[in-house]
Amino acid sequence: MEKDIGTQLAEFAVVTKYEDIPKETLEFTKCLTLKTVAGMLAGSTKPSARKMAGLIRDKKLPEEVGVMGCGFKTSLWEAILLNAYFAHASELEDDRIDDNGAVSWDITVIPLLLSLAEKLGLSGKALMEALVVGLEVHTRTCLFSAIHLGLYVIPGAVGPAVGAAKALGLGFKETAAAMGLAMSTVPLWIQNFGTDGHYFESALMSLQGMMAAEMAKLGLRGNPDIVTYLTRYLGKEKVVPELMVKDLGNRWVLSEIWIKKYPICFMQHRYVDSIIDLKKEHDLPFEEVEAIEIYASRGREEVCNRPDPKTEGDLQFSFQHNLAVAMLDGDVTLEHITPDAVFDPRLIEARSRVKFIADYPTSDLIDDSIRKPAHVVVKTKDGRKLSFERMFPIGHHKEPLTLEQFRRLYAKFTRGILTEKNISKTAELILNLEKLNNVKELINILI
Repeated sequence: MEKDIGTQLAEFAVVTKYEDIPKETLEFTKCLTLKTVAGMLAGSTKPSARKMAGLIRDKKLPEEVGVMGCGFKTSLWEAILLNAYFAHASELEDDRIDDNGAVSWDITVIPLLLSLAEKLGLSGKALMEALVVGLEVHTRTCLFSAIHLGLYVIPGAVGPAVGAAKALGLGFKETAAAMGLAMSTVPLWIQNFGTDGHYFESALMSLQGMMAAEMAKLGLRGNPDIVTYLTRYLGKEKVVPELMVKDLGNRWVLSEIWIKKYPICFMQHRYVDSIIDLKKEHDLPFEEVEAIEIYASRGREEVCNRPDPKTEGDLQFSFQHNLAVAMLDGDVTLEHITPDAVFDPRLIEARSRVKFIADYPTSDLIDDSIRKPAHVVVKTKDGRKLSFERMFPIGHHKEPLTLEQFRRLYAKFTRGILTEKNISKTAELILNLEKLNNVKELINILI
């Protein structure tokens, strides 16, 4: 069976049609696309994204595909690289975190397929087919943890390649070849969190997926033996091959992707949710707060204990900044994650009240994300001690968002980038993708 895993996934990709996909999976995928487009547009405004866009624009490449939020077109591969970079630069990617620490997401598949659909002039229904197939193969092939290597999202380009192969209408042989060609992409390195390299790594997954599909279309070959690749990379004890195809076509694992509501590292979302809940429950102004205590592991400390952030990237990964902001303003928004916010005296003082406490010694990051509830304590100046625990972030598949919440998130992160009229119009187009005859109608508004 192990040698057949790649074959089964390739066959699934080729034979799956729009009509085979459950309605709830289609609806979730449209909501996921809505949220990802918001992240791409928000990311396009970031300083590093503007530099990347300028780098590509100055090359004066053929104008094939639109670059989100930037008002210009470039060649397909470069547009995919930029759009995928933007989707992560906002730190609004939506992640699935498995019980064993494996991570998958939406930001390498959706930007690629939006760009390719524009190039090909696909219908919304054809785009939906490719999105669901690409996301499902991505989540299933990224089921195994590489945390012991300090890495995440392995092998990140296989799902994007399969989605691209589906959009291109490739057959089984070519789709399997694309999987093999996409196998050895760069993973995420934990030490790049909070740097521009973090976004570049994920964008390369999208680009390699596109390259692999086009190479396969030309007859170039790759080995789709994903089991051998993963067991030799991660260790045989870390990989359970049959999980990649268990209930394939019946259980849609992509629907377990968690939705981000704040433009910050997902490790902090449960804590931010808890602070916002406490603030509302007790009608608590920040002026009455003496201290906010975060109880977490030393593994979480390595990534998110940043009491004195120096850059915008640090802000996205700083417990001190984001919990202070949540208590101050009842939300964490794009306006809180800017270069100016790094040096804002109001925020510097607020951060000083947030204390990280490593309450158990393990360095396992997943204990803090999956197995152990987030624990925060707010101490008030009048002597109260308000404690809160939360097991799942709001937006986890066990605490899912409503359609109206997705709409509000889209408006929240695109306001000031799109006009109010176009926020409404593009939301309706995305949420009714199956009715679009040509995806270009949507993309032309978004660029």
